[in-house]
Amino acid sequence: MLNILRSYLLRIKRTPAGMVIILCPLIFTGLFIVYLLSAAGLKGVELAYFFGAYTISAGFSVSFLIPMLYESDKKAGNYANDLRIGICRKKLFFARFIFIFILLMAIEGIAILPSILFLHFYGINIQTLDLAVYAMIGSVGLISMVPVYQFLSLKFNYTGSILAGTIFTLAAVLLGTTDLGTGIWYYFPFVYPIKLIYGYVSGLFNVDTVIFYLFISFLLSIVSVGILSFWYNRWDGISKMEE
Repeated sequence: MLNILRSYLLRIKRTPAGMVIILCPLIFTGLFIVYLLSAAGLKGVELAYFFGAYTISAGFSVSFLIPMLYESDKKAGNYANDLRIGICRKKLFFARFIFIFILLMAIEGIAILPSILFLHFYGINIQTLDLAVYAMIGSVGLISMVPVYQFLSLKFNYTGSILAGTIFTLAAVLLGTTDLGTGIWYYFPFVYPIKLIYGYVSGLFNVDTVIFYLFISFLLSIVSVGILSFWYNRWDGISKMEE
């Protein structure tokens, strides 16, 4: 497994995906700091607004990051490296999922660190518990959609993944921050990150509630990986490659 993960890391070196992973979170944090300096109505909720904006941005960004990660394999021969490597495809699909989750945590870390340093020097008191809760939402809350975007990226490339990401993100904002989602939001995992942050900062959810829904998100991601890995194991990519 470690060798597979290492190979995935090597594949994104000196590629647009590698630049996106490093630059995009830094640009996001820079824009947030600029906005924070010019906004007067965020006193006391700066951290919540940061993670609220981050989860919305990250929820959509995953939809084009994942096809970027698959791009090198596609250019190398329509995913020939994975399909002909002789390793169980289910294992490869799962390894890719783990790799993407690690990248999501790294991206979140790159975005968080400069923002935390800025808020500290800006004189804003940061509660460790709140930071931990928001960070968990920003990482674990997103993983349930990763297998779905893996499937869409393989089957429909950028078009299908980004189209779905646009729809999911808009729906998540509507269902997660307005009364439209009352009584139904918990049926849609892509709403969880935004809804959990919105509910936590407003006092509707406590830590236990957040952890419960993050656990549900984790379980859904495992189920999705299991189902879609069976699809990947039977995928006709080889026959398409040989046409």
